[in-house]
Amino acid sequence: MKIKALILAIILTSCSNSNELILDVEIKDLKKGKLILTKLNDSVLYSIDSFNVNGEKNIVFKNELNEPELLFLELYTNQSKDPFSLSFFAEKGQMKLKTSLDKYGYELKVTGSKNDSILREYIKVNKKFNDQKIDLIKKSFELKKNNQNDSVIEVDNLLIQLNKRQFLHNANYALRNKDYEISPYIAITDLRESNKILDTIYKSLNISIKDSKYSKILESILNN
Repeated sequence: MKIKALILAIILTSCSNSNELILDVEIKDLKKGKLILTKLNDSVLYSIDSFNVNGEKNIVFKNELNEPELLFLELYTNQSKDPFSLSFFAEKGQMKLKTSLDKYGYELKVTGSKNDSILREYIKVNKKFNDQKIDLIKKSFELKKNNQNDSVIEVDNLLIQLNKRQFLHNANYALRNKDYEISPYIAITDLRESNKILDTIYKSLNISIKDSKYSKILESILNN
């Protein structure tokens, strides 16, 4: 009995240490369609897995995931020729995505990934920045139509300052999360205009994170 218990413990341990991603997907009001799980390599989307939905409530993907990285879940339906798409930061283990058909790609609840939790907060803050910028751009456009040039200059200066604040926020956010793979991802996605910032972020990364996919891309950018 002791030997059987030991074998079972070894099996359970090996399973828990596997690189498997178990992704549970819930899409409210989706009756029929096709889901394709994809990843981005060298600017090309590669299909990892797919699921044909025909009334199923339980949608589960099980795939190998060597390290945390951004994945995409594309939804094909009869409502559109082009797929709807959402992205999330995947981590091995059990994850759940919860959304709805009418808000697919716009509203998403993700559990089971610390990197994704950090990403959601990042997206939330940047949306506020971007909304403010849109308002300023609209205001500047209206002022130009009315030939209010002095006011245009003032608004344009506000936009420049807002861009600087957003860039600084994003740089600090990446630095604060240097122990996660999301940090180099933010760097290569939103901070490429400053090699000095990229270098600072790279040097701050945890040793284990420096072996990650996005950190290696960051390193190659700095070396070119």
